[in-house]
Amino acid sequence: MIRVVEGGAGDVAGMMTIMHDAFDPRFGEAWTAAQCLSSLVMPDCQLLLAKDEDAICGFAMSSWVLDHQELLMIGVAQRLQGQHIGQLLLSETILRARQGGRSKIFLEVRDGNKAHDFYQKHGFTSIGRRKNYYKNAEGTSPDAITMLLEL
Repeated sequence: MIRVVEGGAGDVAGMMTIMHDAFDPRFGEAWTAAQCLSSLVMPDCQLLLAKDEDAICGFAMSSWVLDHQELLMIGVAQRLQGQHIGQLLLSETILRARQGGRSKIFLEVRDGNKAHDFYQKHGFTSIGRRKNYYKNAEGTSPDAITMLLEL
């Protein structure tokens, strides 16, 4: 049974296994362990882990300023994608944001990423675009779509 628990800096190694599996290296969206650790030492950062017994099978990382939260990323092991683990992590992120008094959740997603439809399905709306934001291995620069969920 999958459960969502709070994670921390000590979980980064396990999180990186999912990071490398879930994010296609062609798009340059995965973070390094150093980037994750530098975010997690901040008091306004949250790491949620989806665990099956003790094994990490997904994660969600977010941060906030005052009443605005930013969902930095969600990653789920490829072999488990389509089993609602991402939905479970997103739902818990939203629940904790509400409990923390946040009024909005923002995120950015690469144009063409199927995650865009996932977020729309869960109430996020597209509110902006950052031109040529991502740099990928194919030499193109897809836009980032900014999305918002009003809580």
